[in-house]
Formats: sequence, structure tokens, C-alpha cells
Amino acid sequence: MLIYKKLRKHRHTAEKDIVFSVFDAGIKSKKDDSVENLTACKNSYNFSLADGALKTGLGFKDLEVPYSAADLSKLHTFDFLGRGITEIKWIDCYRFKNTEDGKNYYHLNVVDQQGRLWYCVLLEDELGIPVIKSDVEIKEIISCFEYRIGDRDCILYFTPDGLVYSSAYQTSLYSEVPPLLSCAVHYDKLFGITNSNRNELVYQENLDVREWDKETSSVIQFLDQRGSFTKLVVFSNYVYLFREHGITRISEYTPTKEFTFTHLFTSTSRIFEDSICVCNSAVYFVTRDGLYAFNGSSVTKICTDYDGYFTKLDNSNCASCAVNGKYYLASRLNFDDERKVGCESENFVNNVLFEIDIESKKVEILRGVDIKRIIKIDLPEYCRVAACFNGKLSSHVGQLGNYGSAFDDDSVKVWESFATDLGYQGKRKKIKEILLTTKTDCTIEIISDIESKKFDFVGGEREQRLSVSCLGNTFKFVISTPSKECEICKPKIVFDVVV
Repeated sequence: MLIYKKLRKHRHTAEKDIVFSVFDAGIKSKKDDSVENLTACKNSYNFSLADGALKTGLGFKDLEVPYSAADLSKLHTFDFLGRGITEIKWIDCYRFKNTEDGKNYYHLNVVDQQGRLWYCVLLEDELGIPVIKSDVEIKEIISCFEYRIGDRDCILYFTPDGLVYSSAYQTSLYSEVPPLLSCAVHYDKLFGITNSNRNELVYQENLDVREWDKETSSVIQFLDQRGSFTKLVVFSNYVYLFREHGITRISEYTPTKEFTFTHLFTSTSRIFEDSICVCNSAVYFVTRDGLYAFNGSSVTKICTDYDGYFTKLDNSNCASCAVNGKYYLASRLNFDDERKVGCESENFVNNVLFEIDIESKKVEILRGVDIKRIIKIDLPEYCRVAACFNGKLSSHVGQLGNYGSAFDDDSVKVWESFATDLGYQGKRKKIKEILLTTKTDCTIEIISDIESKKFDFVGGEREQRLSVSCLGNTFKFVISTPSKECEICKPKIVFDVVV
């Protein structure tokens, strides 16, 4: 009689792979893990994703400007500490036409910790030294505007003590002028929102704001659900009144000089006034619900994949500007992770800078820098995005670029996937290999529902293959590097599916 031995069944495996071939699809911050595709990005910062690889991202270095128009490659910085400027509280770019030679000149105005106003010459300067502009003390700036009175270009600083008028020839305090949150000139009228009553729009025909006359000024009030007035924007031949929860267009019938008001948009969430910025053919702004574009008649939500970054956050201290078709927003953001990047290791106001390409809607994120104010420096010879900062960088004026760090303080760069079942729901998988091309040292962390492991790669020119072992049903992949400059391409994950 033959006796058959019962053989033990063995599990069979099928080898599969997944390639993170293109990183330029951006971030899907509001998506759920269960509905997103396998290689989508849930979170990324301090990398550039622009051309499909993980490359050197945004950063700051000290502002550099040319010595002369004849040689734009010869650059210098400004010695703020050497002039006793330990904290920069405000910056703005001031263009003025010299009444004698008819030429345009450009200055960077700086307000320091003592309220002193300085200027830095942005071209044709052999010394590169900040120069004191006046002895008028500017303790606090409520708002600031480029303006022109007669044949003089000037900067208007509205403070609790009144108006500080500053031109190339004079800086004076006009204490009788009320602090304006915002002002604009249109229809040969000066419009303003006063800090004392934010439900009133004040206007007068005398365009010399230094001669503000409350008795001859006219007042418009709206008391409705759209909230207090916050900012005036001249755009597309109209004045637009931005409010906490809406936008109103102001039109004038010239023969009768009467105004009409059209309420164009109502928001359920507060519009953060310092995010409002004209860029190309639209006005961009942010609420707690995300990013919006206003074309003069209607509002469109943009970059909706990034909505999750703004939910329930108070960005009343944000800052913004627009340069060369890109909208820049410095804001506060909770990444909902355990990392502390850059300024997040101490008290901070803002911790993120968004760079949004208006045409392509591609977004770059710089994390870990506490920006106080961000401006455009735009000369015929060159253009810069410049910023001043809170915290330990408060004595610097920085210029933005793809430098990969903030003032040589290397910060970690992170790309993080969604948690994925790799396309095999309910089956056990084993990660066997990682293939990767990286020019700098980096780490890939694999986080599964069973275990978490980190694998280090050394920078080089050739593709690397690393044998690994990580079990699980679902996996999240995190690519990170502390390197200032980087280029990481086409990570490939090889795994077995237990059948």
C-alpha cells in the first residue's frame, strides 16, 4: 500500500514595481489617501517640482544689487548691522523722478528698530551703505503707499501719529491726517478707509493727502453682511472695495458725478487683506477656504489641490506681492507633522512662502522662513523679489531665488506620498528593492501599517540599487534630504505581492 505524504502548501509571490517618474503634478493637499493615485504627492516643501525631478527649491540670500548700470554683474550687499540696524521692521521700493535731470532713481527704504527711516541706493552706488533719511520717528506703520503729489513722487506712511510724507527732498509728519488702512486715486478723487471707522469709505477731490479736510470729505457707508472695509484696489478702470467678506465695485457717472455700487462677491470666509494683490489680468487673494482670482466681474477658485493648507488658519499677518507673472504669499501653515523646520523651532508669525505661477498654476513651497514683508524691486536693469523677516533673520533683507536654503541655514526638503496599497487591496506586500538616481545624499523612509524603515543613499551620477525588506498592506514613501542643492530622479520601488 502506498502512503502519500501531505505536502505543505507554499505561498506564491508575484514581483511588481512602481515608478515615481514625474514629480511635477504638484500637491494634492485635500485628497484622501484612499482615492488618490499611487504616486501622487500629499505633501512637499523646499523642493522644486517644476520639471519632473526633485530639485533645488526656493531660498533667500542677502539682497545683492549692481554697482552700476554699465556692469550689472558686479554686485554688492548692504551692511545693516554696521549702521546699527539690528531689526528691519519695514521695507519698500521707492522710485522717484529727479526734477532737475528728469531721470528715475530707485531706493530701498528701510525702517529700523528705533523707527528711523533709511534709504539704500539700488543702482549707481559705489559704497553700498544705508543712509539715514530723516529724524522723523516711525514707531508703527498701519499702511504704506506709493503716491504722487504735483511733480513729486513720494511714499505715504500712515501711522498712529499721523501721516509721514517722504519724498527725495522732504520727510515730514502731518499729525492732523487720519491713519488710512488703504487709499487710492481714481476719477480725480482720493478714496480712503480710515482706521477709526472701517465701515466708512471717505473721498475728497483734493488729491494732496497732506491737506486732508474732514469737513469737506464725503462719506459712504455699507452696513451689511459683507463686513468691514479693508482695502481699495484700482483695477480694470474701476475702484474695487475689498471687505472682510466681499468685493464691491465703485462706478461713477461723470456728468452727474454720482456713484453706483455693485456687490460682486460674497465670501463665507474672511478675505485676508494683506493677501490681496494685482497680478497680470486678475486680483489674487486668500481666505480660510483657499486661493481665489478676481477678474473684475467674477471670482474663481484656483489651485484647489492646495485648499487643505489654508483650512481653519488665521492668516491675518500674511504678506504678498506679484512679480513677473508669479504671485507670492507668505503665510502661516500647519503641516500636521512632527517636524520643526527653520523658524518653527521658536515663536513665529509666518512659516511658509508660496510661489504660484499664474499661467501654469504650478506651486512651489518654501517652509521654515518667517517673512514679515515681501516686495517687488523692479528696475529697468533688473528685478528682484525681496523680503524682511521676523525672528533671528530680522537684521536681513533677503532676495528670493532657487538657493535651496535661507541664508546658508540648510533646511530639510521633503516629498511625501499618500498611504497606498500599491494597487493590491487586502494583500500583503514586501518591498524588496529601491532604485534611485540622486546627485546628493538623501533618505527614503517607508512607513507601512506594520513597520517603518529608513534607507540612505549617497549622491552620485549613476542609478543606485538598494536591497531592502519592508512588509505591509499599505505604504507611505517619504523622500528627504538636508542638502542645499539636490536632484533626485525616478525612484523605483520593487515589491512582491503575496498571492
